[in-house]
Order: sequence, then C-alpha cells, then structure tokens
Amino acid sequence: MNTAHLDTLIELTDVSKKFGKNWIFKNVTAEFEVGKKYAITGPNGSGKSTLLKILAGIITPNSGTIKFEFDEPYQHISFAAPYMDLPEELSFNELFRFHEDIRGFSISRKDFIDKLQLEGDKEIRNYSSGMKQRLKLALAFYTESEILLLDEPSATLDEHWNEWYLKTVQRIAKDRLVIISSNVPAEYAFCDSVIDIGSFKK
Repeated sequence: MNTAHLDTLIELTDVSKKFGKNWIFKNVTAEFEVGKKYAITGPNGSGKSTLLKILAGIITPNSGTIKFEFDEPYQHISFAAPYMDLPEELSFNELFRFHEDIRGFSISRKDFIDKLQLEGDKEIRNYSSGMKQRLKLALAFYTESEILLLDEPSATLDEHWNEWYLKTVQRIAKDRLVIISSNVPAEYAFCDSVIDIGSFKK
C-alpha cells in the first residue's frame, strides 16, 4: 500500500478503557501521522500497554472510536512485546518460513540469523529470554508493514542488544509510523512526540 498521500494513519477519538469498575484511561484523543515516531509514557499501571493493545487490535475499548486510513488495518501492523507468545515448539527456520508465507519479510533468512546471532535449527523454547526478546523485535522490524508498535522494547536486552535496538529501530522506521509504549526515556528519545497516558485519567 502506498501511504505517501496520507497524513494521518490512525485517529483516536474519546477512547476509554476500564477493567471491572476501574477506568484505566478516559477520552484519549490523538492522531498518529505517517512517518512520525510517538512514545506513550506513564508509570506502571497507567495504561500504556493497554492502549498499545487496543491499537494492535488485541483488546477493544469500552467507548470511543478508532479510525484507520486503510482497509483491514491489522494486516498493516507489526507488534512486539515482552509478553507476546512465540510458537516455542518451532525452530527459527520453521518460524521464518511460516511467517514469510503470511506477511513477508524485508530481509533474507540468512541475514536475519546473522544479524540476530540465532541458531536456526534450535527450538525457540531453548532460546534465552534475551534471545526471545530480540527475535520478537526483529520479527516486527523486518515484517513488511506500515505501522510498528513496540511495548517496552528493551526489556531483557543487555547493553549490546539495547544498542542494536536503538540503531535498528531508527534505521528501519524512517518511512513507518512507530508507536512505543515505555517509561524508559532511552527507549524513545528519538520520538517526535510524547503522549502521557496519565493525563487521560478520570
């Protein structure tokens, strides 16, 4: 899809979410423009991850509207989060082939393995937590998509791989809409705008 003629890819109007009787946030109104980088910030429990899950289509808001500027929006989104499950019974090679058939990659399997320093024939269940996290990030980075959603991207990464995250996300995200949920400033220092989800409390 060519998004060059579009300004706003996602528009939220009065989006609210509660769990039980407790409102997490109320009346979030925001526009997310093509090619821009946004950070959703706030302390633990403020609703950062919840809003990102709403944008990813994982959960639905209790009220408000979400407008995407294209049909079948979730085919245009890549998402990575520490709590996201991977098919751990598969090897990376099997996962790559499966994912490639569904979404497509901007990188070859060999380059993927070389960049991530992964063992292609090893079952994902036997990867360390850090390896799993960088695999989740790389799957989102290298999937062909217009929108990149990242929740706490540097969780479980050591210093070397944190530097890889920062360099890679800025390089591959030049023409994509990027939204990062985080309360770690270093993870989103390159973003154009910061949305404090705490400001939308009742």
